[in-house]
Amino acid sequence: EAPEPGLAETLKSLPEDVQLLNSDDRGQQLEACIRLRKLLSIERNPPIAEIIEAGVVPRLVQFLHCFDDPMLAFEAAWAVTNVASGTSEHTRVLLDNGAVPVLVQLALHEDSNLREQSMWALGNIAGDSPRCRDLVLSYGVVPRLLPQCESCEQPRAGTSAGPSHLSSHPHVYQPPPGGGQANLVAQPLLSAAPTMQRNATWLLSNLCRGKPPPRWALVEPTVPVLVRLLQRQTDDEVLTDACWAISYLSEPPERIAPLVEAGAILPLVALLSHTMPSVQTPALRAVGNIAAGTAAQAAALIAGGALGPLQRLLSTGKKELRKEAAWMLSNLTAGDREQVAAVCAAGVVPKLLDMAAHEEYEIKKEVVYALCNACCFGSAQIACGLAQLGIVVRLCDLLELPDASLLLAVLEALEALLRAGGDGFGINPHARLVDEAGGCEKIEALQMHENPEVFEKAQALLEAFFGADEDEEDPLTAPLATAEGFSFG
Repeated sequence: EAPEPGLAETLKSLPEDVQLLNSDDRGQQLEACIRLRKLLSIERNPPIAEIIEAGVVPRLVQFLHCFDDPMLAFEAAWAVTNVASGTSEHTRVLLDNGAVPVLVQLALHEDSNLREQSMWALGNIAGDSPRCRDLVLSYGVVPRLLPQCESCEQPRAGTSAGPSHLSSHPHVYQPPPGGGQANLVAQPLLSAAPTMQRNATWLLSNLCRGKPPPRWALVEPTVPVLVRLLQRQTDDEVLTDACWAISYLSEPPERIAPLVEAGAILPLVALLSHTMPSVQTPALRAVGNIAAGTAAQAAALIAGGALGPLQRLLSTGKKELRKEAAWMLSNLTAGDREQVAAVCAAGVVPKLLDMAAHEEYEIKKEVVYALCNACCFGSAQIACGLAQLGIVVRLCDLLELPDASLLLAVLEALEALLRAGGDGFGINPHARLVDEAGGCEKIEALQMHENPEVFEKAQALLEAFFGADEDEEDPLTAPLATAEGFSFG
């Protein structure tokens, strides 16, 4: 990309900025910090590498220790924040110069601007990598951070709005709107937004994210605070990052139990119906992770009313939300028979069948797994009801998929349906449906598939359900069985 217009000209003053920075005069030090952070706040291609090469980072970190001069420490922290918005190599320079422990100390400073800015810098550092995250955690930042997450305190004049919350990316701290000219301190503005709470919650989400996950003992104290935020907050940005934090904490599955015990399910389910997709998406990810937990945890989700919002999300205009909703349903239908029955009774199957026919492939894949799991893990009565709704035809349409893993799932679902159709009747109405849908020919063709598991499963299906002797009753001529008592919706 082309450099920012005028940047080369602006960098001509960098030697003078460095000279001011190294001065013993506090006024000149402050002026240098302001000029450097303005350079680092350029939206496109900020000259982070050039400023690092000028050797200013050690001096900026030194000024973070000026607890008795909040303005100087604030400007230094602002510049450090933007250095941390660059590459991992840029962030490493901050670590090597000892920025993290002093930034953690500043998170308790009496000056609210300085507290907020230090949290922003720590969020950028923690978001760089699991290693950086663990380093920030190791200095005991969580106990200092939690009160800020629940605080409604407004920052004093002079702060800007909080970061745009992409959660996984560092953020450049921009000058306040209407700020001063290049060499002047920006004029103070009174912010009505709860930026302290937003930044604290965003930092918290970055401390919870990443693989391998952080040590549980270091992040466990965040759970009750996060749940209270979900229950009480109305600010979209705080809710978004609190939901992302919960979603990160719900992996691996053994970490789900403390979240459920803290009461996370009901507020998460409620947020599935939020008006903002930015809130719905992490809430859906979190409940999807819980759905992949134990049977009791999945049952708690269902009892908490998750199926209603999920059904609505299947029809949303947001592709990612449709995909996530289908993924969560696939987790539920991979559970016990009671879970499968609850999903089917919620009336979502007709919509899933339609999506399996018409959705784009990445969404269709999750839908197909949800349907196949319902066939394999539900009761024979459920399988018969699914067949009556048309699932056999839909699965036969999918027998030419390129994905071997998905093909295996379809074949296993057909096997479950065929077994259910022949159970106790001596005839197999589901075999007729497979044949009428052209499934037999497609299964026969799969005997030549390059994947050994696929062709072996296809061969086994043909031998088990379509290899009857001529003098035996032909299941394809038998009448269709009914599935009394089976109901969707």
